[in-house]
Order: sequence, then structure tokens, then C-alpha cells
Amino acid sequence: QVTRLRRLGATKVQIGVQSMSDEVLLLNKRGHNVDATRRAFALIRQAGFKIHAHWMPNLYGSSPAADVEDYVRLFEDPAIRPDELKIYPCSLIESAELMGHYRRGEWRPYSSAELVELLADCMERTPPYCRLTRIIRDIPGTDIVEGNKLTNLREEVERALERRGTRSRDIRAREVRGSEVDPEAVRLERVSYETAIGRELFLQFVDGTDRLIGFLRLSLPSAPVFLEEIAGSAMIREVHVYGALAGFGERDGGKRQHRGYGRRLVEEAAAIAVEAGYADLAVVSAIGTRAYYRGLGFKDDLLYQHLALEARC
Repeated sequence: QVTRLRRLGATKVQIGVQSMSDEVLLLNKRGHNVDATRRAFALIRQAGFKIHAHWMPNLYGSSPAADVEDYVRLFEDPAIRPDELKIYPCSLIESAELMGHYRRGEWRPYSSAELVELLADCMERTPPYCRLTRIIRDIPGTDIVEGNKLTNLREEVERALERRGTRSRDIRAREVRGSEVDPEAVRLERVSYETAIGRELFLQFVDGTDRLIGFLRLSLPSAPVFLEEIAGSAMIREVHVYGALAGFGERDGGKRQHRGYGRRLVEEAAAIAVEAGYADLAVVSAIGTRAYYRGLGFKDDLLYQHLALEARC
């Protein structure tokens, strides 16, 4: 199935983790345990996909304190450590089996104040390589019997962080977006962490206030992979530069995507791969980005594009 996804051109896989507790997963009849999640992550990561996880606080059998511990495990466990995360607080709808637990007093939704403080605890524990894409699920308020109905929940959580004198360092919180950046203040940083299949490097261009201009995800596998095409290859899993869009080949110096940040990130990844002993650098490119990578010297193969590193050694 993983190979088929790549043949279809996919570059990202969303996966429902929901909880890092086998007991909570069983109580909520998820149909899988944490080890199954770990195995799925390993397969997806071996193929170079970006991993977009879903996590759900306030499940039956959990508590605010347990949820914070559960969230920390998402990033402490080398087999998990997602690239992106959607946080979906549990909401009760009339047709759910959870309704019975609610009526019997066995489960209750967190209050808005509890939920905001819980999510603030989570956001300030999020590593800089992860993007918190969403912290609310779009369920019509008329369908929710009990649970969060705040449509601006993230804003409320960010205000709570401000009151604490802290902030989230996740990708979305740091994206430079359309604001001006002093090129002289931009620096390249490396964030290194281990996964179940090897070492991961998150390369990021940031300015003096930690605003994120662009990043690259580089995987250096040490465990065998199941796809022969990328056996022994380092892998670029994502390159993203924030700023005004520009078509490939345009040379508008005012557009951040053509100030060379993407190219410099790829060159840095190639240098790191060479230093680590790899002779090939693969990229899990989307159809629309393949011309860009060809311009950087990558060659098309069956499922990936490749850059030979032998000449650079």
C-alpha cells in the first residue's frame, strides 16, 4: 500500500494516532494499539513521506494531566515524532457510543478553561520541526452535545501562552509569511533527532527573532528499507520556503522563494549526506516540483528523483 501511494504521486500521509496509551485506545475501540502505530510510521518514514498525525485529547479514560503526558510521548518516542500534527479535542455528538458513558457519568468534556490550559501546555512542548496544522475540528456547533464549540480555539490558546510569557515554537507559529526579513540576520540552523529508522535533520533558515523563512527535512536511514530504489540513499522529504510565490525560472529578487534559500537548503542537505557516507540523495518530489529538482541536478527514476553524490565526495 505504501508503494502504491508513491506510484500515485503522494508525498504526505495522514495517520490517526489519537492516543499513545493502549488502554485509552482499547477503551475507545480504535482497533489498533501503539505498536501498530509505530509500525505504520516506520513504513511511511522509510518511503520518505511527510507524516501528518492526528491526536485527540479528552478521550474516554483520559484526563488533562494524562493528555499532557501523552502529548509529550508523541515526541519522546523515536518511532513517532510526526512532522505535522492536527489536534482534535474530543467532542460528543448524539449518535456516538460515548453518549452512554456521558449519561452514566463515566466521561465528561473538558471545560473551555481546562482545554485552553491543556493545549497551552502541549503547544509550548512542541518541537520546532513539527507544524501544528490545526487544533480544532470543524463540527457544526448544532451537532455537538458537549465539548469544545470555540471556533477561535487556537487564538485563545495563544493568548494563554502570552499570559505565561511564552509561545509555541512549532512551524506554523514561526512562519514568516509576508512580512519583511533582513537578509543579513538570516542564519541556517540544524535540528537533529533520532527516529526508528535513523537520524533526521531539520534544516531551517531563521532570522534574529526565530521567524522561519524556509526549511528542509533530511532523512539519513540506518535501518534497511523495503524499497529497492532508495536502498542506501539519503532522503529529502520536504523543502518549503515561505514568502511570495514565483513561477519556476522567474528571477524576481523581491520574492523570497528566489533568493536562493531552497537551493542552499538542498546544497546543505547534499553536503551532510556526503559527510554521512551516502552516495545518493533521493527526493520524494510532487509532480509540480520535479522541474525544480531537475534544475538542481536531480534525475528522474521510477518513484523518486536522485542526485548522485559520488562526484562531490
